[in-house]
Parts: sequence; structure tokens; C-alpha cells
Amino acid sequence: MGRNKNYDEDEALKKAMFLFWRKGYRGVSTRDLAEEMGINQYSLYASFENKDALFERALGRYLQEIIEDWLLKPLTDPESGVATIRDFFEVFVEPGSGQTPAGCFICNTMAEIDNPSAPVKRVVARYQAILTDGFANALGHAYPKTKDQAIAAKASFLQCMMVGIAVKKRAGFYGQPVQEVIDQIMDFVTID
Repeated sequence: MGRNKNYDEDEALKKAMFLFWRKGYRGVSTRDLAEEMGINQYSLYASFENKDALFERALGRYLQEIIEDWLLKPLTDPESGVATIRDFFEVFVEPGSGQTPAGCFICNTMAEIDNPSAPVKRVVARYQAILTDGFANALGHAYPKTKDQAIAAKASFLQCMMVGIAVKKRAGFYGQPVQEVIDQIMDFVTID
């Protein structure tokens, strides 16, 4: 007969997600995770298998809750356009409230891990694809007569710029310097 869990697995996963987001994969030990999650290491292994599996689940949760359910929503709207893209990037201008870690968990992971596992690669690939598709959607609405190839190239550019800004944000890149970069990005994606 199995033991009953005396903790909320979903809440523990959320806490692990924020810890990995703040400190990165390498900066977190299983002891750190167990302490942050409010569980013992035995429970961590029983529920999440190991640090790698927990990291993969935390990254997947971030992709779903932060990227797909929040950040990406405006770009996928049928009414989106160039202003939506500017609004998307404007999120990076402010230093943040301190309630969430700086930067993007997935972008930080891309910069930190040289040889990611297959599940991490899948999350990163999905992240890049859905962001590029979101930018393409907004550009397509703004410039319906533009060729798909031109839209795809600009959408890919926007995705790359977003990753760069997000990684730099973790190191304190915000405010006027980010605003200037955003203005240049918007000049580049404008199609006459």
C-alpha cells in the first residue's frame, strides 16, 4: 500500500519552476529543490523521479502557463498587428516587479545548457516555433499582401531578437536601452 502524499504536487512543481527560473539548472541541487518545494528528498524522487525529470516538467509548465497562456495570447489574436508586436516587446522595458525572476526561463535555459536532453530540446523547439508563428500571425494581419516568405523571415528575426533581449534582461538589461532596441526592431519589421 502506497503512502499518501502530504503535499500538493502541483504547488511543489510550481515552486521548483520558479527556483530553476531564478537560479538555472546548474545552480540548483536536489537539496535546494526539496527545501524550496517543502518536501523531503525521498518525496521528490518518488513524485518527480530525479532532478532532470523535474526540470523538464518545470520547463514544460513554464511554456504552457507563462508563454502559451499569457505572453503569446495577444499575438495569436485575429486582430493582432504591428502594435501587438510592439506591446509584446514593451514587456521587457520595465525592470519587473520582483515577483518573477528576470528574463525568460526557456531563454535562460537555452543560454545555460550546452547539450540538453531530448525533452528539453522539444520544449525549446516548441517555444521557438510558437513564438515565430505568433509573430508571423501578427505580421500577416498587418501586411496581408506581403509574401509568406518575407513574413516568415521577419517573424524569425523577431523570435531571435526576443531571445536575445530576454537573456540580457536576466543581467539587468531594461529601461531606455531596451526601448531603443525595440524602436529599431519595429523599424526593421515595418513593411512599406
